[in-house]
Amino acid sequence: MNIQVNLAQIRFNTESDGQNKCWRLVLDGEEVLVESVNILAPVFTSRDWIEPINKFKHHISVADCLVHIDATGAALITAV
Repeated sequence: MNIQVNLAQIRFNTESDGQNKCWRLVLDGEEVLVESVNILAPVFTSRDWIEPINKFKHHISVADCLVHIDATGAALITAV
């Protein structure tokens, strides 16, 4: 998968078994589970209120970036 997004948000997947699909990527609102994340772009932190669970979730975020996810589930996020 190769995609250009306005906002990529990365957070730990609390529903993982600790071994597989440990990271959640939220790419312009669409969620993808991945094995690992490598970020080669400026980052910032962000927080969103998630209505269905009535909790805030915190992210490492990247604006205006390219996201490549390979067949092993490794994500690479780079600046545009």
